[in-house]
Amino acid sequence: MSKPYYWNRDNFEGLTSLASALRADARLERLAAYCDLREKGLRREAFAALDAFLSESASWDVPVQRTLAVRVLDAHWNTTEVHQFLTVPLRERFLEPVLDEWRAADANDPLPARHLALLRRDRALLDEALRLNPKDDVVRAAIAGLLLGFVDYASHHLVEGHFIGDENEASAALAEAASILAGADDPSSVETLNQELEKLTSLLSDWKEYQLAPEGTFSDWCRARNRHHHWPSIVYYSE
Repeated sequence: MSKPYYWNRDNFEGLTSLASALRADARLERLAAYCDLREKGLRREAFAALDAFLSESASWDVPVQRTLAVRVLDAHWNTTEVHQFLTVPLRERFLEPVLDEWRAADANDPLPARHLALLRRDRALLDEALRLNPKDDVVRAAIAGLLLGFVDYASHHLVEGHFIGDENEASAALAEAASILAGADDPSSVETLNQELEKLTSLLSDWKEYQLAPEGTFSDWCRARNRHHHWPSIVYYSE
């Protein structure tokens, strides 16, 4: 008999996987212990282990700090379903200070720029990381994801006939996303994003056409013309 579904199961299973990956380096044992303890629901003990790791990391030489910061983040990128790992203390006391110092010391090294950009999801940093390494499809996908997310947000009330923001800005964002995705070194790595781009481009095109001669609601107009779009559920709350 299969276990009943639990909404946070991926997070807990990911913590176990993450702990195993971290233990490949003995210096990350306390951080691995944090993952094990969080998976067991032992929050106080977990943060004690994390604090011990952070205290120890402060004594490491700069090259060691840099190497382990990258290992920690590489392990994290492989288990993105975990949402209880990148805590504020881990970011502010270890990862971000190490990466900031590294980037300041060597502005032409793509590695600290890459990890800092992915960690902060900052557009300027992502652009810099892609400039330093145009073949980094993960960074390329992150930039495209921000652009598509902007359009997705702007269009998520179209089922009610409302577009949030400026349509020209949305069109420009889609064009920029298309250009960025077209430069992928491995097209298969951005296939899902290209599918999302196609859906949003079609949706925005239909919305613009509908406004030229609106008949009924936008969703009815699309249905009558076999323009099939995914309409999100919208829930309004009132006190």
